[in-house]
Amino acid sequence: MKIGLIIDGAKLARWQADALQTLAGEAEFVIYSCENDAPARRSPGNALYYLLNLVTVRNRLTRKVDLPSQLRVTATRTFPATIEGAWQRLPPDLLQQVAEDAPAVLVKFGMGLLRVPEDLRVPILSYHHGDPARFRGRPAGFYELLRGEPTVGQIVQILSDKLDSGRIVAAAESKALAHSYRATLVEAYRHSPLILRTAIANAIAGRAWEPAQWGKAYRLPGNTTVLKFVFQRFRHSIRRLLYGLFREKRWSVATAAVPNPLTMDQLTATLADPAEWKPVPTPDGYRFLADPFIHPDGGLLVEAMRSASARGEILHVTRQGVDRLSGRGGHFSYPAPVEHGGKRYVVPEMSDWSAASAYPYSHDDFGEPVELRIPGRPRLLDPTPFSHGGAVFLFGNLASEGSSVLRLWVADALDGEFAEHPASPIRISPNGARMAGIPAIIDGRLVRVGQDLRRGYGDGIALFDVTKFDRDHYSEQLVGEFQFANAKGPHTLNLARDEVAFDHYDDAFSLFAGFRRFKERRAARRIGG
Repeated sequence: MKIGLIIDGAKLARWQADALQTLAGEAEFVIYSCENDAPARRSPGNALYYLLNLVTVRNRLTRKVDLPSQLRVTATRTFPATIEGAWQRLPPDLLQQVAEDAPAVLVKFGMGLLRVPEDLRVPILSYHHGDPARFRGRPAGFYELLRGEPTVGQIVQILSDKLDSGRIVAAAESKALAHSYRATLVEAYRHSPLILRTAIANAIAGRAWEPAQWGKAYRLPGNTTVLKFVFQRFRHSIRRLLYGLFREKRWSVATAAVPNPLTMDQLTATLADPAEWKPVPTPDGYRFLADPFIHPDGGLLVEAMRSASARGEILHVTRQGVDRLSGRGGHFSYPAPVEHGGKRYVVPEMSDWSAASAYPYSHDDFGEPVELRIPGRPRLLDPTPFSHGGAVFLFGNLASEGSSVLRLWVADALDGEFAEHPASPIRISPNGARMAGIPAIIDGRLVRVGQDLRRGYGDGIALFDVTKFDRDHYSEQLVGEFQFANAKGPHTLNLARDEVAFDHYDDAFSLFAGFRRFKERRAARRIGG
């Protein structure tokens, strides 16, 4: 596959270089290097934005770097663009050269506003950081934060002459962090590279779409708007600090009876009625219970936070009593069970201190762990094994990428070699990209349950109808969301037999909340090295 790359000179942003590295080894590149810029027009009315730009938009991922040395570059063409006011055009001799080079697509990582040549037969792919149904124009992420939006959209579009209104070939979204514009942009730019391969594949195959409506085209904010924006960020930073010092999540676990087979309406009705809940008491010596999974023999596998050590442990909780399964190592949570070779295993989260492993378990103990053979030995958030179609699949997030990128691996068996699934990553969004339990049958369909992290950690779930699922294909569609009215959550939800298990929390005031957070993080660092 041959890709044409439009850049300015020999430099591009760090995030753009990261995007190209996802294609290294499977594509060759022709570089089209623009030697001139459209004249910059700066207005005193935007002076405070230019100052804000220096400390926010300019960050480690927008810093200029060289082309990655791993790219297979077959030719480099330099050209001066034609200037028409704020717009640029590709010169005719370059267009002739592009026709002779015959790249499958052009990826625009340079130049400013570019007029699309009428006779160009190659699609020009361009990134836009914003949901075009609501936020066209610039600057990235600014107006989303100003208006209190929980996410920032990211798209790759086929460039058109109408600003940010090209047909879309790939889309994702990242979390808008109300306390920090800089952190919001870093979060967006570190996920942007993950959609380039999909965008190119869709453009070549002719798969593209438009939103139901196009949003407003925004311009650079004026000084008064920037002052309001900065005050908002300061206010949210103070709120975040006070929450960390004096408030904490007090988690609880409950179960409820549900029909079998189960419909989505029946599930949501049961969850919405606290009178149907059966609370699970927190044992002595522990601060809370969370992450409930239904044990095959009855009762629950849960994470329990031990008060003395500030570490999570895995318990088997039944009506008859409590057995501690994990007794060594660091912090354990999210005890996802799976059966393999006639044995039962738990694959817990241990991302603070270890690569993912499977622990054989009985009713009262963990056996010796079997490390999952995943390339790179990554540390995973909420790894969720699932046996399906004669294979073992593993859903999870790389700890290095965070909770908004859900990846999928597949192996012949739990102790086999895992390979990343061709469709991975299968979701890039704070809504639903972190697992909230084991996929289950609802309305006669396989449904994946993900955490909705847009408003805050643990405050709701998203439900996805899995429409295609085998070793080579995976697709899903968002079919529902749920959030408690009388508590925060759910955060984890699991179904088995005629029962649903879930957790929830309340934000409680505590003079010792900050001290406990410090203690828990220090314990995690000590174990994790």
